[in-house]
Amino acid sequence: MIERRLKTAILVYLWVALVEDAVLVLMAWLAPDIWFRVFHAAGTAGLETAFLRRSGGQWAAFALAQAITLCRWRKEPVWLAVTAGVRFSDLFTDLWYIVAVPSLTTVGWVLLLPPPLLNLVGVVIMLRGYKQALRPVPASGTRAPANP
Repeated sequence: MIERRLKTAILVYLWVALVEDAVLVLMAWLAPDIWFRVFHAAGTAGLETAFLRRSGGQWAAFALAQAITLCRWRKEPVWLAVTAGVRFSDLFTDLWYIVAVPSLTTVGWVLLLPPPLLNLVGVVIMLRGYKQALRPVPASGTRAPANP
């Protein structure tokens, strides 16, 4: 059984990550010019939009996995592990992006530096939830073992 505080952390993380990824997908597909203005103070010059939309596909997959997890994790805790894997797959992408881009605005720095840490936090939260969900529920009237 998952502790109450961890359940709350799982729900908050999943909802925030779902909203963030949905916004990124919409921005990549509907307003890529906003992305380039906010992050680089520049317009698009060609293939950049295609690569941004390619990233939009990855963010769409993240959003889908997180939406499924929100619906299924209580009955099928394996979805917590799936979301941990999804967040882990994005652990280094923003760091690599920061290293690779020739210019980045102050807002770009502020928006791109936290996600690697937040992804790591998400991985830990999801895996802790999965591990706790796998623990057997003690029979009524008995005490659960202390950290087996």
